[in-house]
Amino acid sequence: MGAWRFFRIHFGEKLLDRFPFSGVCRQSAASPATGSKKSHDMEQNELLSTAFNS
Repeated sequence: MGAWRFFRIHFGEKLLDRFPFSGVCRQSAASPATGSKKSHDMEQNELLSTAFNS
């Protein structure tokens, strides 16, 4: 989904062979939305927590 997969395919684990990087993203799904605001909010909070507390 989105740019993360593009970067991973084209650059591997290091950007410009110098800068290690990793990503935090949702699991792949057939639908772009969870269908539930409560579920979306939980997923969003988990993603943000993982991204900024790592």
